[in-house]
Amino acid sequence: MTVVSEHINISLIDTFKSMLKEKEYRSQYELVYDLSLKGFENISQSKVSRMLTKVGAIRTRNAKNKVIYQLTDQLVIPRINYAIDTIALTVNNNDSQIVLKTVAGGASIIARVLDSLEDSFGILGTISGDDTVFVVPSDTKRINEITKGISDLFSIPSY
Repeated sequence: MTVVSEHINISLIDTFKSMLKEKEYRSQYELVYDLSLKGFENISQSKVSRMLTKVGAIRTRNAKNKVIYQLTDQLVIPRINYAIDTIALTVNNNDSQIVLKTVAGGASIIARVLDSLEDSFGILGTISGDDTVFVVPSDTKRINEITKGISDLFSIPSY
């Protein structure tokens, strides 16, 4: 392999990984198309399939339950020994922050789940204690919608 072709391969892989981090792709053909827009012509679906394997990407579900390709180092699914909907208890907001109550010791796991959803759910960030999670919405005008989304996600009541 020549130095030029090795540089192209590294550039292609770096671009490919960046694309997977920046956008949600539901098909390999979407990746082929976006690669062509970035100047990587003649990339076939089978080449994309091999690159997905090479970079360790897998098919997973996003916050909206759609199947997408994601790098495994971006996965933030916590491992627990009991159902997550038994940890979260209630959620409420005061028009600026959302407060989610959990069982004792459950706040950090719930905060981690919410942090993994961030942009897709309208969450700027979380702070967790032992049994309470403060959720800062990215837009307070959508706070009731975000609260409802959290309520639906964990199957808990909102007040």
